[in-house]
Amino acid sequence: MRVRALFLDVGDTLVYAHPSAAEIMAMVCAEAGLPIEAAQIEAVDARLGPRILAKQSGVSGDALYSVSAENSRRFWMWVYAQILEDLAVPLGVRPQLAQGFHDRFSAMETWRLFPDAAPLLEELHRRRERGLVVGVVSNWEDWLEALLIRLEVDRYFDFMVGSAIVRSEKPDPAIFRAALERAQTRPEETLHVGDSLHADVGGARASGITPVLLDRRGRYSPQQTGGASIIRSLAELPPLLDHGPG
Repeated sequence: MRVRALFLDVGDTLVYAHPSAAEIMAMVCAEAGLPIEAAQIEAVDARLGPRILAKQSGVSGDALYSVSAENSRRFWMWVYAQILEDLAVPLGVRPQLAQGFHDRFSAMETWRLFPDAAPLLEELHRRRERGLVVGVVSNWEDWLEALLIRLEVDRYFDFMVGSAIVRSEKPDPAIFRAALERAQTRPEETLHVGDSLHADVGGARASGITPVLLDRRGRYSPQQTGGASIIRSLAELPPLLDHGPG
């Protein structure tokens, strides 16, 4: 398969919350006088993962979470409320903490590039000169482009398709169709790389696009991905562009 276009997820693929989401929440709790460790928050997040995914994917009939600021706030405040309840945080301080979490994660300065992102983007820039089309496909609010500009990586992309702009979220094929239209490529000559088995692998596959799962923490096996290629670092991606996923 000749790869003519590459689509990249953003959150937890190219960028991450610095120093980590759990550490940020622990710092907000500490500022409020609550000695909650990041490890405790990570454990709670793992326990709540399936419930959060069901809410995020619309299984419960909720509105799409990233297509507007209002939907985003409603969804994330619900998530933070679930975390704080599981941590047995006193009821009276939960709204304050949830708002603190939301403020931190909505601030562009919270987000940093992964160390392996810049070298990959430089490599992709060279390949763009030889005809590769590179685009962003991300479930993100309407400040996605502003964030990539702030991080000085917007120039590496031919286009950006964010859920808030097209009013569709991965894994819905509609967001991938919008990206294919921008790329002017067929699904069978396109790769999509992201960290979510549900949104990225499932969505790309449903659209006829070849998925690649970025599994930085080694959580998945090939059996779990349905045979989709797995990489542990973005440094492993260029060979797949040369030879196709195996």
